[in-house]
Amino acid sequence: MLGPFIFHALGISLAVLAFLVFGRGIVRKAKGKGFNPLPAFVLILVAVAFQLIFGGSAMTGKLAGLLVDFGIGMMIASLYLSIRKERAKLFWVPGAMALGLGGVMSIFSFCMTAFNHDIKSSQTTTEILVELGPDDHLEEIKDILDKYNAVAEKAFPEVDLSEDEDLAQYYLIFVDSSMKDPLTLELNNDPENVDQWAFNNPVSLIEPFAGNETMRPPTQFLADDPYLNQQWFADKLDYNSVYEFLKSHKPKKKVKVAIVDTGVDKDHEDISSVYTKSGGDGDYDKHSHGTHCGGLAGAATNNGKGVGSLNWDGDFITLSGYPALDDQGRGTDRRVANAIINAAEGGADVISMSLGGFSPFGAPKAQVDAIKYARKKGAIVVVAAGNSNDDARRYSPANIDGVIVVSAIDENLNKASFSNTNTKLKMPIAAPGVNILSSVPGSEYQSYNGTSMATPIVSGLIGIMKSYNPSLTAEEVHKILVNTGKQVKDSDRVGKVINPRAAIEAIH
Repeated sequence: MLGPFIFHALGISLAVLAFLVFGRGIVRKAKGKGFNPLPAFVLILVAVAFQLIFGGSAMTGKLAGLLVDFGIGMMIASLYLSIRKERAKLFWVPGAMALGLGGVMSIFSFCMTAFNHDIKSSQTTTEILVELGPDDHLEEIKDILDKYNAVAEKAFPEVDLSEDEDLAQYYLIFVDSSMKDPLTLELNNDPENVDQWAFNNPVSLIEPFAGNETMRPPTQFLADDPYLNQQWFADKLDYNSVYEFLKSHKPKKKVKVAIVDTGVDKDHEDISSVYTKSGGDGDYDKHSHGTHCGGLAGAATNNGKGVGSLNWDGDFITLSGYPALDDQGRGTDRRVANAIINAAEGGADVISMSLGGFSPFGAPKAQVDAIKYARKKGAIVVVAAGNSNDDARRYSPANIDGVIVVSAIDENLNKASFSNTNTKLKMPIAAPGVNILSSVPGSEYQSYNGTSMATPIVSGLIGIMKSYNPSLTAEEVHKILVNTGKQVKDSDRVGKVINPRAAIEAIH
């Protein structure tokens, strides 16, 4: 391929030739000879076309190059006319103007290109998750990475080959977005080393909607939490009956429920006594979503503060937060998978996930492998069906094998209008998700709507069940929830509604 300097020289040569032909014609005409200007016009058009095709990507740069080429061509032609003692001014005046304007435009184009490059370099990096084979090493694809100035780091450094051959071989590749297509093409063409790759796509929380905090008719709860009367689901699910049972039946184990979300406010008045630090950003929540979920899963109950959960006297469940999402509720496939792994490594018995994304062609493999790893470590993974009034099979992590998928019902035990359906998945269940009051950062309380709220209610119940039988698997728990659950009008779309007292008694 010809280099840029040769292209530039060809452009100038065409312009010089065109104006020399014009100059020769002027000399011939001055001597009374004939002059056909057509060849000169053709050469000028060729010079224009050449510059437009090969003169760079920006139009400003193309025009600047054309002016410079024409300026040089006219100056050389004016020198020829001067030697032949003809009217050199015809060319050198416009030639000088063209050179001056072309120079100014060239400087402007260079500055804009440099500026745009700086912007692009800071904003258009693409992240790619690459999984190598169990016997392969990063060095084996180093030539490919170097070719595109790509940088790699271990995606899940806390997992080694002895623990999981899949997760240990994930790398996160950073490459300029302009290079992502040729890079991924070469990764596709290297099946000997590359098992699979996928873009590190964005993931978000399942956005809740503001709920109604109006008071319900008072219920005489055994627990003394002041906001229980604003939690309609506590009455509808007969939490009182559960409290009565829990008071007289001590757990075999205090179960750890991990909230994989935006973090949990460890200092919240209704959470601090049951919170176990996870380290890092998971112990804080600048968003509110994770803290709201944490309160529903296991807020200390019968402590004279805030809301109630099934965690009687705080004796059955401890909570920990693992940050899969940032302060704006945004994450990536790698960050979600990493939070799941960290929760599993931290000894989570139940992992509650009220997040996800549209994945109609299957879930991201990094999330699939992370959930498989967590299940192998003994965790039951509970996920939200989603708030798009759609089929949850089209959303991850709901469409990952081995998870319990929770849809939302309203106060009349009908499917919530926003809730995705889940009954075409293997382990569906339903729980309240409309006007759900719970904790938010700063020892405050708010009401939200969403399958995000239904999910930790189920996670908390499963935590109580595991506190009596720590060896329960997800499949065993789901079978109990279904067998003891309440059939409602929309159960064919959202599954049975949880019946906490019956489910707990079934495994005691």
